[in-house]
Amino acid sequence: MIKLNVWGGAGEHGRSAYLLSGSRYRLLLDCGVKKEGNGEYPLIEPEVVPQLNAVLLSHAHEDHSVAIPLLYKLGYQGEVWTTRETQEQLTTYFRAWRSHMERAGHILPYDESDEQRIRYRFLEDEAERGCWFELLPGLFAIWGRSGHLAGSVWFGLEMEGKRIVYSGDYTLESMLLQADDVAIGFRQTDRERIPSLPSAQLDLAIIDAAYGTDRDTQADKLRQLEQVISKTLRCGGKVLLPVPAVGRGQEMILWARQHFSDVPLVVEQKLVEGMKQLQRGSDWLKKQGERAIGGMPAEKISEFLGGEGWNKVGTAEERSKCLKTYGASLWFIPDGMMQSSLARWYHGEWATNANNLILLTGHTAGGTFAHQLLENPRQYGMCSVKKVRYKVHQGWQDVEHMLNRISARHNVLVHTDLAETERLSQGLLGGLFRPEADIDLLSPGDELIF
Repeated sequence: MIKLNVWGGAGEHGRSAYLLSGSRYRLLLDCGVKKEGNGEYPLIEPEVVPQLNAVLLSHAHEDHSVAIPLLYKLGYQGEVWTTRETQEQLTTYFRAWRSHMERAGHILPYDESDEQRIRYRFLEDEAERGCWFELLPGLFAIWGRSGHLAGSVWFGLEMEGKRIVYSGDYTLESMLLQADDVAIGFRQTDRERIPSLPSAQLDLAIIDAAYGTDRDTQADKLRQLEQVISKTLRCGGKVLLPVPAVGRGQEMILWARQHFSDVPLVVEQKLVEGMKQLQRGSDWLKKQGERAIGGMPAEKISEFLGGEGWNKVGTAEERSKCLKTYGASLWFIPDGMMQSSLARWYHGEWATNANNLILLTGHTAGGTFAHQLLENPRQYGMCSVKKVRYKVHQGWQDVEHMLNRISARHNVLVHTDLAETERLSQGLLGGLFRPEADIDLLSPGDELIF
């Protein structure tokens, strides 16, 4: 018997933290935060923390990672299992979270010294992706790329006779990043070599379902983005695209350069650094050509970094010069939720012109400036504010595909609010599942015994 305790992430967007407890071991899958208010942390049980045997970290984004120092503050003595790429990114995310909290006048519940105390174990040192290894005596694990971010992974576990998969943040539709099949490792242990055989049988699947009932493909989203951007450019307006420093921004920059090749393109320095980081992490990239970006990911990244036809800005002088030089143009800046002083400055430059557009493409947490702009754009200026999602998570069709591949007895759909999760569950149960399989609707504080 194993117990799943949701410390965060199910029935909500953010603060992913899933505790697995058996008779021998306690494992924590991720430990992140939500940006709402003064920062919402997982529902950590302090008395449990010193008893944790391992923490498995899927990727560096703050909603999965930046509460990990709090575990060490509360007495965790163990290791954090993750990839080298993720560990290299974490310093930036820890620093950004600290700055965000200080700007908002809030106090972190841990010290900088707690960040320094984190002890990492690198998955690549233990086993190649898609290969099982003994994480703890009698507890076996497997990992693979999840396509969400360079360094991001999913985990499979065989623990006390139970088989578990945690997708992390997962997508098969990245233009740059490769995702590995979550079912292959389990099928191999069952010696199932024939593709037509039934899917791998599991006891628990914790599955990224961030986009809920949204059925759109990435191609659908790109068409919508192209239409919205083209309309603004035809009117002579500037388009501002705030994106995370590392992640979908680099994909969208390459896509924009391919599809709007005759439009001035301005990219903030921090996003260029993210592109260089991708170039160094070539193991995470797709090896085949992508029509949306015009070729092989590694080649297109190199072409972009070594080529002309775009502008890099990193100082006030460079920004002002480009603003004066270009009319209709595309601008990519870091900080998808527009909380930073730089993002606020850009808003001030955009707000006075009704032809301009601020185009949001990801999650906007309640209370953030991006969320406020979406809710009440006219309160903050004349420019338009719109949201068109760029896919870095799973929607209805993606979740359905994954469920068909792994056929778990218990399925916990996570990363979106409870009402949307329930709507998705009802839709999926309309014909997908065998009678013995369940979709368990869970929220923070809930537990599931299996």
